[in-house]
Amino acid sequence: MKKIIIFGSTGSIGKNALQVVRQSREKFKILGLSTNGDVKTLYKQIKEFSPKYVCVRNENAANAIKCELGKNCKLFKGDIGLEEFSKLESDISVMAISGVACLRPLLVNIRHTKRIALANKESLVTAGELVFNEAKRFNTEIFPIDSEINALFQLLPVTNRESKLNDSFRKIYLTASGGALADYKKQDLDKVSVKQVLNHPTWKMGKRITVDSATLMNKGFEVIESHYFFDIPYDKIDIVIHKESVVHALVEYKDETIFACMYPPNMCIPISFALYYPERFNCEGKSLISKRTRLLKNKNGFSCSFYPIKYNKYPILKIILQSARKKDNSLVVLNACDEIAIDYFLKNKIKFTDITRVIKFIFNRYPSSKITDINDVFYWDDWGRIKTKEYLNKL
Repeated sequence: MKKIIIFGSTGSIGKNALQVVRQSREKFKILGLSTNGDVKTLYKQIKEFSPKYVCVRNENAANAIKCELGKNCKLFKGDIGLEEFSKLESDISVMAISGVACLRPLLVNIRHTKRIALANKESLVTAGELVFNEAKRFNTEIFPIDSEINALFQLLPVTNRESKLNDSFRKIYLTASGGALADYKKQDLDKVSVKQVLNHPTWKMGKRITVDSATLMNKGFEVIESHYFFDIPYDKIDIVIHKESVVHALVEYKDETIFACMYPPNMCIPISFALYYPERFNCEGKSLISKRTRLLKNKNGFSCSFYPIKYNKYPILKIILQSARKKDNSLVVLNACDEIAIDYFLKNKIKFTDITRVIKFIFNRYPSSKITDINDVFYWDDWGRIKTKEYLNKL
């Protein structure tokens, strides 16, 4: 039985990971659970899965739940507690902490687990080389949970993940639904509400990534993830619009053969792949996938459409792809900028189009600098947040 720690168990990915474990109790045992501050959800999870360790980063929230824990459950709290929690030995760690806050526990935990199921994009976008160098040093597997990167993991030969990519294929394609605003005209984006942007037609995800799906910031991040996971040159990575969210990635070989990885838009599938590998989870008779969403068993059938992306419609995507090739601190700065801008938008402080406006402003004015270690990442992350708030507060 494999021991699992879930970082960010109360978020969307964490809950889906627990759903997989719930269907596989003979395979997995929850050793530890962590949250930033949602102790109400955490307490329900503790009662069901009886972890030996829990961590609450928000110290006030940690103190609120402390008296509710039994003697057999150890509580870690605050940033220091999260670092100690990250040192627990496990077979698999699910990294579902959102934002750049995931980076420190990730780099610590790499030394203490055999496999990391990584759901966090920002850690690779801001410090991909640091993360993979550390994983190589400690012989720790990193499996992508992100649906598109997970699909590539299933499509590409194993050898491509262990050595330089061979030249047998022409290009890989990541699919993008276009989010809730895919059919909106550019002139209408100024007026869209938070509710409209969060109404994703196919996926149920956290708020930030749902907004990022509308700007395609998330797709730019996935291009960077693909580059780091598989050592693929940026000119061999492309994006296509695929509104149905059924095909998650495609690989086009030199002889015009195209392989596609398809599954319903349900995060339990890539999570189960990362937990079970090299085996596969048997969904038959289980409740992970509803009969309504099973592709070939759906009485109504399903269809797939693909369209070339119109980069002019997604200026943030163009900026992120430019930034990726610069190999400097720009991705750290822009990630921080995006996180703050989305927070302002969700609180109705700015318009949806102001997210693009501030990212353009910061990108054209940041001082370029090399990233050499984790301290550089957090220095420029702080810089990006400060400058973004200064600009947005003037709007």
